[in-house]
Amino acid sequence: MPRSLVTVVANLMMEATASTAAQVSERVLAQLVEHLKADSGFVRHNDHYRRESVLVAEWPRRQNIPDPDPLAVVHFSSADPVLSLCDHGNTPIVIPPNQLEGAYHHWVATRSHAAAPSVAVAPLVAGGVTNGALGVVRFGGKKWKPDQVETLEAIASLFAQLQARIAAEEKLRYLAEHDDLTGLHNRRALVDHLSDRLKAGRNGPVAVLFMDLDRLKSINDYLGHTAGDCYIQVFAEQLRAQIGSQGMIARIGGDEFVVVPDRAMSIDEAQLLADELRGALRDRVAIGG
Repeated sequence: MPRSLVTVVANLMMEATASTAAQVSERVLAQLVEHLKADSGFVRHNDHYRRESVLVAEWPRRQNIPDPDPLAVVHFSSADPVLSLCDHGNTPIVIPPNQLEGAYHHWVATRSHAAAPSVAVAPLVAGGVTNGALGVVRFGGKKWKPDQVETLEAIASLFAQLQARIAAEEKLRYLAEHDDLTGLHNRRALVDHLSDRLKAGRNGPVAVLFMDLDRLKSINDYLGHTAGDCYIQVFAEQLRAQIGSQGMIARIGGDEFVVVPDRAMSIDEAQLLADELRGALRDRVAIGG
């Protein structure tokens, strides 16, 4: 395996961020496909919570992609051996011609001019967990040489490191902008959001609704801080249910919350929304029965 290829790929991935990872992945796939004399390549990521395999990048990009894209998100229960490897595999596999199933079989079937493909796939393993897969496709059923599979496995290891780094960075970014107890945005995120909304040329006026919870200290004193925390969490969920995706919600203190509606609104409209929220949030709350 040429050290130059690994070095180039490693350098590309070091520069990648969460916002550029897909583009960097395409560049890496393009070089890998050329080096292995393959016809196409792809990298996928695992969503273990939903038990789904998600397409991150492919090269070359498919033309006339149907809606919905059958390869974009596929459940692990698919019979496709490519996606089965994404779920739990830890060693590379080669799928011979005419043995593809499921989503990738459908993709091949749409390329009626192409010969049956052979697919080599390597898992993306980090910390003992399979987080995705890197694959390359050759039409015509050519055999894969051991050194080519080793190259694929080495690049897959770099992809696994990239995915782990980006996941860690995104987690840190999330923690820096969200409240630990409720998952709502925190004061820092609120200030950034308002700074953006109040820039010159942005649509206004911008409504900011502030609210706090009465008698939270009494709840903490009589029922304990665990009950108080549960109450705050329930209140946050009620706010989410009322606002949905129509605005930003932040917790800026122990019992202090701020709502910033996305749309511009007058003082009268803001007052009406505040009254609606106050009325909706007066309902009794059950905590542990």
